Amino acid sequence: MKLSLKKIWQDNFSRGTLILTVVSIGGAALNYLVHPILTRRLSVTEYGDFQALLSFVTILVFVGAVIQTTLTKEIALLKDTNEGAISILSKRVTRTLWLVGVVVFIVVAFSAPSLTHFFNINSQFGIILVSAILMYLAPLLVNRAILTGLQRFSDLSLSTFLEPAFRLLLIVLLVIVWPLRLTGAAIALGGTSLLAFIISYFQIKKLNLARSTNNPSFFKPVVSYGLLVLWFTVLTQFFFNFDILFVKANFDAQSAGLYGALLTIGRIIFFIGSAIPLAMFPVIANLKKDTSLKKFKVFVQAMGFSLILTVPIASFIAFFPELTIRIIVGAKYLSMASYLPLMTVVFFLETILIVVGQYFLALSRRLSLVYLSFGVLAEIIFLIYFHHTIPEIIFTLIFIFGILDILLFILFIKDYQRASLALRN
Repeated sequence: MKLSLKKIWQDNFSRGTLILTVVSIGGAALNYLVHPILTRRLSVTEYGDFQALLSFVTILVFVGAVIQTTLTKEIALLKDTNEGAISILSKRVTRTLWLVGVVVFIVVAFSAPSLTHFFNINSQFGIILVSAILMYLAPLLVNRAILTGLQRFSDLSLSTFLEPAFRLLLIVLLVIVWPLRLTGAAIALGGTSLLAFIISYFQIKKLNLARSTNNPSFFKPVVSYGLLVLWFTVLTQFFFNFDILFVKANFDAQSAGLYGALLTIGRIIFFIGSAIPLAMFPVIANLKKDTSLKKFKVFVQAMGFSLILTVPIASFIAFFPELTIRIIVGAKYLSMASYLPLMTVVFFLETILIVVGQYFLALSRRLSLVYLSFGVLAEIIFLIYFHHTIPEIIFTLIFIFGILDILLFILFIKDYQRASLALRN
């Protein structure tokens, strides 16, 4: 047993997965301490507005996620071929993205009246406050890309953990101590990553990255792969956020707030398993040109970790919906208890989808993105016709995500069979 545990710890992927998983669980716990506070301190309508603001800021910064994922793969490749070029790449990207972030923040600030009307949010100031994250997001994402690409999972874990910790602190100060209600929650969203950025700055400085003597060109490979990442990120952010915005636009404020509470609980499943694709991605990226079956084994290992983490928590939520609602969001949301087991199925399928999707993204497998694109079109079409009740929306999501998971697993099996045949020949 000791030998087995030692072997697991010596494997960088397994060790990184364990570290990130423990931190993710701690971070998820802190993230979800926010919601019992907000559901008890805000009205149902205000909480619905908070969920819309949360989805808005997620959509707003999705390009940042594109940049981080793209840089992670490039840095993972440079780690073995030209580590000195990492410093040059990070400085170029940081300068450019910081300027873009400032410009976008100004545009959003001037567009706040139109955006609040479009998203049906009763706070123009809230839109501006959450958009403040753009002022420092770019350098944070670059720093995290470096830590992930170099597989510095311990440093990455600290930066990741500080984000929900600082958000919770701001919520306590601005919603409980000084009861600013929705405005305080919006400030917390806008400033939630600030401490993580400061810490990541010193982490990167401590690495003392070597500087390349030549002046390498990154534009073509980064942009080329970045377009694939952009495609993937747009699709996944759509899956995560379209339903709440759709409900907000088509249901009354009370129903939207109740549905937002369902999402809050269901997302526990995703956050618990979110460390898996994060640790898997740089490992798979390094194995893209590997002709052995190692990348398939890493994926199976990652999927095993994902099931071990998500099945127990999903089962608990599904079998004890009323207890879960009372603990996380409070008794005033109990009217949605009968829908919670179905919502756990939605997020379980979506979590699996992200793990498989990240695997194919690391390998630049475009066919997987085609499948996901058809999934987006299917979700839009189905929701247009089946959106009269909350159960109709939930069943639509289960159907779409279930079909997509099946298609991606079939693609994985075919790739494995092709690689096995090539090795035998």
